[in-house]
Amino acid sequence: MTLEFQNELGDIRSITTQSRDKSVLVKPLLTGDTAPFFSLAGAPNNWRASDFGQKLPEEATSILDLVNARPLVVSFYCPCWGRYARPYLESLVRLNQALLATDAELVVFSNESPSILSRQVGGLDFRVAYDAESTVARRFGVYSEDYPVWERISGISEEAFTPALYVIGQDRRIAYHFLDENFDRALDAESIVSVVHHLNQVHHEVY
Repeated sequence: MTLEFQNELGDIRSITTQSRDKSVLVKPLLTGDTAPFFSLAGAPNNWRASDFGQKLPEEATSILDLVNARPLVVSFYCPCWGRYARPYLESLVRLNQALLATDAELVVFSNESPSILSRQVGGLDFRVAYDAESTVARRFGVYSEDYPVWERISGISEEAFTPALYVIGQDRRIAYHFLDENFDRALDAESIVSVVHHLNQVHHEVY
C-alpha cells in the first residue's frame, strides 16, 4: 500500500507500507512424530523444565533417561483453564494409577510451579515440572504467542497451553496423542493404557 504525506511546505512524500505477516497457526505434534528433547532439573516435588540441551548436569533427568526405563506419558496442564482445569487434573490422577500398574511414567508440564500446585490441589503422586518459559510446550506445539488460547476460548484470560497428552516409546516416537483444542473432550484412559501395553510388549520382545 502506498501512502502520500504532505508537509508544511507543500512537498508530497510517498511511503510504501508492507502488509503484516499473518500469524502462523500452532502445529501440535501428532502420532508418528518424534518427541522433542527436554530435560528436568530440581528435587522431587519441585521439578523444572530446563533447557540444557544434550549436555546435562548430573542431577538432571532427560527424556532419554525416561523413555529408556519405560513408556513415557507426557501431558500439559494449566490451572488457569477455569472449569476445565480441575476435571482434567483429576483425570490425570486416575490415569496415573493405571499407568503405575502397567509400568509407565507420567510427567506433567504446567505453567504453575509444583509447590503452588501442591498447595492448591494437595499432593500429586506423579512428576510435575514447571515449564516457566513454556519451552517444552512450544516444542510439542501446544503453546504459541501467535495463536493464544484466550483468543479462541472464552473464560481464559492468561497464557495457557492447549490440553494435550502424548504416549512416547523408547525410540522417542509418539505412539498416541490427545489434543483438546476446543476444550470439549475427555481423556480416553483405556486407549492410553492399551498403547502403553503394546509398547511394553514390543520392548520385552526386543530385549
